[in-house]
Amino acid sequence: MQFRPLQFKLAHAIVALGLMACPLSSAIAGAGVSAPATLKADEIALAGHKALYDFRMTAVQSGAGISGIRGTMYYEQADSCEAWTTDHRFNVEYQYPERRPVENTSHYVAFESKDARQFYYSSEREENGLTIEQLRGAVKPNADGTAKADFSRPDDLSFDLPKGYLLPTQHTAEVIRHAKAGDKFFTAPMFDGTDADGPVEINTFIGKKLTEDELKKISTGNAKIDASLITGDAWRVRMAVFPLKEDKGMSPSYEMDLILHSNGIVSWSLVDYHAFKVEQKLVALEKLPAKSCN
Repeated sequence: MQFRPLQFKLAHAIVALGLMACPLSSAIAGAGVSAPATLKADEIALAGHKALYDFRMTAVQSGAGISGIRGTMYYEQADSCEAWTTDHRFNVEYQYPERRPVENTSHYVAFESKDARQFYYSSEREENGLTIEQLRGAVKPNADGTAKADFSRPDDLSFDLPKGYLLPTQHTAEVIRHAKAGDKFFTAPMFDGTDADGPVEINTFIGKKLTEDELKKISTGNAKIDASLITGDAWRVRMAVFPLKEDKGMSPSYEMDLILHSNGIVSWSLVDYHAFKVEQKLVALEKLPAKSCN
């Protein structure tokens, strides 16, 4: 059984690489082209930050073909005034019962304009030092609210995105907006370009808000975590991720429990891949300096 790299698909997410496929200044929206609905700038205040997470496998089913997973993830989200830029870096060791461990590294970068009209993504994955996957592309909105994700690498890959689709940072902001409104459920299609499987549908259940004591425990005893970034509201959230290319009614590809803060930071998650579970813990968190935007 082959295991793909862990994709932290929060739409922050969340979900792993290389250089941008297009210049960041390229405009893909022409006259009359509309983009998905966007949030007002003052409605959801996301924090530019960089974070480091440790993760490990916490449970595995008999016959899963794997005995352990451990690694780290570096995550950075920066506010470039007109857009959000995202950088994910995974370093993972997959351990097997009857063969040598496999070292897997992945790197994902994305540029998402705040008006949702421009989205560029690039990812690269290596296994034991050899490149085994490269993905690059851009999303081109259509006038009717749909869009097309066109890959330049590989150049024969593309996906049609349905009306109402969300980009990664958009999705995170929408979950927070629903949490602030007291909603319990939120469902939306999302595309992030982290893999070659195309858009997904994410069913989100928003649970209880964390207490002050629970918030304090996240940074207690760890000077590498900037506690000022995790003092606001935070919720326990559960997400079920379904591939849109498959038939309706199937089980989710994976499910995830997480702690989502009102500024977009995720301080903990537990990802259930059915055959095994992986826990991800925040070990370092730092605020990025704000840029002067005219």
